[in-house]
Formats: sequence, C-alpha cells, structure tokens
Amino acid sequence: MIEKFIVRPKVIGFLGIASLSIVGCQTTTNTNQPEILSPGENQVEIYSGNNLNGYHDIISGKKPETQIITGKLYIPKKCGTEKMPAVIIQHGSGNPKKPWYRELSMALNEIGVIALVPDSLSPRGMTGTASDQSRLSKATRLFDTFSAFRYLQSISCVDAKRIGITGYSFGGIIARDSVEKKLAEKLGNGHVYKASLPVYPSCQSNFKYSVPTKTKVHLLVAGADDYTPAKYCIENVKTKKTQGWDIEITVLDGVHHGFINAGGLKRYPNSWTFGECGWSTFDDDGHISVDKYGISSRDGGWSKTIKTLVQQCGKKGVTSGGTKETAKKTLDFTVQFFQNNL
Repeated sequence: MIEKFIVRPKVIGFLGIASLSIVGCQTTTNTNQPEILSPGENQVEIYSGNNLNGYHDIISGKKPETQIITGKLYIPKKCGTEKMPAVIIQHGSGNPKKPWYRELSMALNEIGVIALVPDSLSPRGMTGTASDQSRLSKATRLFDTFSAFRYLQSISCVDAKRIGITGYSFGGIIARDSVEKKLAEKLGNGHVYKASLPVYPSCQSNFKYSVPTKTKVHLLVAGADDYTPAKYCIENVKTKKTQGWDIEITVLDGVHHGFINAGGLKRYPNSWTFGECGWSTFDDDGHISVDKYGISSRDGGWSKTIKTLVQQCGKKGVTSGGTKETAKKTLDFTVQFFQNNL
C-alpha cells in the first residue's frame, strides 16, 4: 500500500527504455510555427528525424528520414528581449495527453520557466509503445528530444545556456542519456542541458566508457518499482559518480512506477518489463550488447534486440500508479529542482 511518502536522498549516487560538428544528423529548421508566441499554451511543430536504429546511427552521423513532431510550448509571459530558462518534459511509453504535463508546465511558468512538451507518438500514428518497445527506438526518441532542444535555442526569449530536461519511464531514459557527451556532441548544436531530472527511468543500459556533459543530474525513482527496478539506478549512480557525473538519486520508499499518476495503483498485463535481463552496455560506436544472453544490436539493430530479449528474459505485467500526494510532491520536487539548477 502507498500510504507514506518517504524520501531517501542518496548522494552516492536498457531497455525499458555539444559541438557544432554534427555532420548528417542535425536538423535545425522548424516549420509551421505560430507567427507570435503568446503567453500560455502554444501548439508547435518541430522538424525531427525517423527510423534511427540505435545510438550507433547518431554517433556515425547517419542522416535520418525527416519527421515532423508536434509539441505544446508554455510561455510565462510575452517573448521579448529578456532571456528565460526552459525545460523539456519527455513523456514515457504513452503520449503526453494526461493532465500532469499541463499542470507541471504551468507550475514551471509560475517561476518564470518556459516548458516544452514534445509528442513523439501521435505524429507517427502511435498511441503507445509499452506493449511493443520495438516500434520506436531509443535513438529516434533521443533525436526527437534534441530536435526540441535545438528548437528552443531558436526562440529569441530562451536562454540556450539554461535549458533543462525531465522525463518519465522511457522519457526518463532519454533525459538521462541526453547527458552522455558522445551523443550531445552530435545533436546539441553546441549546447548541453544545464540540468536533468530523470523520473523512474530504466538504468540497465549504459555506455561502457561514459563521459558526461557538465549537467546537474538527479534521479527520482520508486522503491517498489516492478517495471524499471530502482536497484539498477542506485547501483548505476555509484558507478557514474566514479565516471565524473554530477549526479544524485532520491528513492521513494514503498512507491511504484508511474507515481505522477494520482488515480491509484493499476495492473498493466500487456506492458513488458526487462528487469530480469540484467545489465546491457553501449560500446564507443553506440551498439548495445547484453552479455548475459549474447545479444548485440550489431546483429539486427534495436527491433531485433528487443524481440530477442522478449524471448529470453522479458516478462509481461507491471504495476503502476500513485496518489494525489505522490503526484503533488513530485511536482513540487521538480519545480524546486529546476528553480535551484537552471
């Protein structure tokens, strides 16, 4: 039962799942933008890419197919000469249509922070990927995120040096991996995120030789998570500290995955978890391998890797959900984090 919300800060610190020298991967033009960005909610479109098979495509400079994604941009006040910080809010395996995304965006607006909520699913005709993670790769999701990052840089009232990112579940993976220097150098347009708050991400996949950007990172995870188990994040934060990351973690005891959703616990029988698959590793080229099962993305890319893991160690059925208390405390935690670090 979730009747208490215990926060245990730890200063110790997979799948779930900035330089100008980008070569083929970078797309900087945006289309069909509002002529005037008004205070409050704005509908925007962002040029991105499609069908990237893995991080190796990004690192090698592969040019993706063009894909326009949509988003909601929340601005505290009229864009003028004053520069404001901004935060990208990344959805998980479902699209960002829940009230949470607007509520958090408005709360950030109240402290003078612009918020952008991209939608990677709806423009691709998808409503979710939890039942089949092979449909949309991490690399494509990461490219979407950096496309949103570059879009924010193009707005006159955004301070490009004060952009943060947060995300949930799969979006939390993206928020964390966006801090990898090898990826940010390819896609960041000369900039890096100033702060990153991944929320209940999977922490099972990591670069063997991880080099971070100069970003403040704080993971917020659920102690009772049976979807993306917290034990991997706790252990991985320790490792990342030895690799030079400025990273901390807070574990919410007795809380389950999806604790931003206030409707209580629900069982999702068709959602896949890879919590029993162990660790996986990205090499310097961006290919992922799962040594325990002899699986490598060199043998068929993201889709084949996922499908093989489903056969070998994946399991269906997860518990997710929270309460009004966990949602409110997460919102407050998020606002305070970005207020302190942007």
